[in-house]
Parts: sequence; structure tokens; C-alpha cells
Amino acid sequence: MKRSFILSTIVLAAFFCASCGNQGSKNSSETVDPNANNGNATAPAESAVSTVKKYGIKSAKVTFESDGMGIKQKVVLYFDDFGAKETEEKFDLENNLSESTICDGTNRYTLVHKDKTFQNNGACSRGIAYKFDWDEVSKADPKYKPQKLANITIAGKDCESFSLETSGNTITYAGWNNICFLIDQNTQYGKITYKATSFEENAAISSDKFKVPGDFQIK
Repeated sequence: MKRSFILSTIVLAAFFCASCGNQGSKNSSETVDPNANNGNATAPAESAVSTVKKYGIKSAKVTFESDGMGIKQKVVLYFDDFGAKETEEKFDLENNLSESTICDGTNRYTLVHKDKTFQNNGACSRGIAYKFDWDEVSKADPKYKPQKLANITIAGKDCESFSLETSGNTITYAGWNNICFLIDQNTQYGKITYKATSFEENAAISSDKFKVPGDFQIK
């Protein structure tokens, strides 16, 4: 239950920021919620790779730690082709790979490793993780009180940061080259932090990272 709450809260925090950040501006491949359908469900993978530049660098591997209510968990993000292809791996409390979410440039898949099953969740051409973008967030509804904060160093990078408020809680974000390195949220249960612990810039990532393994069965 605690594990589910922590991960759900982090997801909601990212979704909240992406949603208010898109208000008042026209969506484009450069400036939209990466988890939303961009209306190009039938676009081929080659088209997605050539048009989407979600991040400012071609590829990376980013390791995160979520920390809340005394529970720490690892999440690893891989991306290539400037974010057109993206995979997020979640690990359980015993540090075993439990779930992956893949965007191959065309479709989004959810994999459950224990069962070796997967689901096809439909069109996806903007990756998995939240895109850090102060320019968008600064246009948010004033009720969310978007505020630019001082830069902070995370995983060796000089990250921009900003905060938003919702339901009386403050959420702080930090990022570099549109890569989100930090989501820090105060909740009624205490502070929950999702923070990059290591970063490999322009990493050489196998194409297999963005494919469903052949021995997985569709659910």
C-alpha cells in the first residue's frame, strides 16, 4: 500500500505540472505533456523519431531514487533519439526489476516482468517521463503560483528549478536540458522525493531497451 501511494503521488505530481504547463499554449512536439496522445496515432516510428526533440541531448541513462514514508525505490530511465524512444524501469523493494514502460516511437507498452506479460497502451510518440520546461509552466494558471527558484546541482548537472502549489501542497521540480531530475512534494503523509542519483549523458543504449522481449505474452 505504501509503495503504491508513493509511486502514484509522484505520477500525479508530474501529470499536474504537465497539465497546467500546457494551458494557454498550443501543443507541439517540443512543448507538450510527453504522456499525452499527440493526435498522430498512425504516424510511423521513423516520423516520430525525425520530428520529436523532447530533450536537448540525444541519449541518456538516468537513475532515480524515490524516497517517502521510509521507503526507497529505484527507477531507471533510458532515452534515445532526443526522447522519441524512451523506457522507464521500476524496481521493487528487493531491487528486482518489476515493471517497465516502453515508448518505441510509435506505441506505448507496459511490461510486468514477474509474469512476462505486456499490454499495448496505444499511440505514443513523446516518451514516458515528464518533460521539464519552465517556459510552459510559467504560463500556468496563477492559482498554481508558479515560481522560478534558484538553480541546484543534481547528479553533477546545474539544474533549473521551479515550484507550484496545489491543494495547499508545494511541489518543486528541477531539470536540465528538459530532463526532469527532481520532483519533491510535501503531502499530508510527509515529504516524497523523486531524485536523480546518477546520470550518463549521451549513453550508448541498445535498441533492445525499446522493444518488448520476444518471450513476453500480450495480456
